[in-house]
Amino acid sequence: MLTVDSIPAALRTLTRDGWLLFLTRFVRLFAYGSLSVVLVFYLIGLGLSASQTGLLLTLTLVGDTVVSLYLTTRADRIGRRRMLIIGAILMAAAGLAFAFTSNFLLLILAGTIGVISPSGNEVGPFLSIEQAALSHVVPARTRTEVFAWYTLAGSLATAIGALCGGTLTHALQKTVMRPVVSYRTVVILYAALGAMLAFVFTRLSSAAEVSAPGVESGGAELRCLLVLPAFRCRPWNTRRNFLLGEYLCWDFGTTGVPASFPPRTHQDHGRHTPPLEHSADSCTADAESFSGCPGSAGAFQYQSNGCTH
Repeated sequence: MLTVDSIPAALRTLTRDGWLLFLTRFVRLFAYGSLSVVLVFYLIGLGLSASQTGLLLTLTLVGDTVVSLYLTTRADRIGRRRMLIIGAILMAAAGLAFAFTSNFLLLILAGTIGVISPSGNEVGPFLSIEQAALSHVVPARTRTEVFAWYTLAGSLATAIGALCGGTLTHALQKTVMRPVVSYRTVVILYAALGAMLAFVFTRLSSAAEVSAPGVESGGAELRCLLVLPAFRCRPWNTRRNFLLGEYLCWDFGTTGVPASFPPRTHQDHGRHTPPLEHSADSCTADAESFSGCPGSAGAFQYQSNGCTH
């Protein structure tokens, strides 16, 4: 019997959005798996030749690539939830078109613009957008384990979908139903699951979006750490170093840049070292006081090879 204690610890921390993203992945991969075992038989049953079927499947994969690229590269700007809904609508529309037409040109149009998975693998814009959204609603300490379960759920869904698709058509063909009609049943099921996905995606909250509270500050800190290696301990003019640092850190939305850059001196083998000619340890200490960026010492020390002694 399934109890709360039997659920992995990482999954117990999932929010409502996290469980919804798990559900959408399972439903989508179930639909892909069920369609993959009957799609070629269905197209042949519609009267398409082997060469026409191969061309249609090729153009379907090419179209999925183009649609995925277009939607995913605009998801953070337009909205992840909106793009996921659009992808689900394209999936349902393609399923309906394949179910109710046998015209080769219309099938090419539906397969190219819509979302159809001939192989049972991930296609469309869903995977990259879902993973980005999932990383926002999962704590950092459990993120790797959650993604492992997320991947496993998709693999299981594909296998179960393929089993159900084949079993369903086999059972229907034992009746008076013709094979092509039994295959069409699975295609209609594919379209219905696409419509279900669109509905579930509408239930996602704003926490899955890139503009969710708390995300912006973390991004600013990361950007500050990325530019800190530019501050190398070279014998530059003190004012130029300060102005450069002020521009880089303030421009990336960080705060806490000190009013001045305090020069350091230390004795090295009896030689007095000019300001800004520090050891690696001195550079690390200066990094935190100069940049005002939390955790900046590690990023600054990474470039400490450039310090002169």
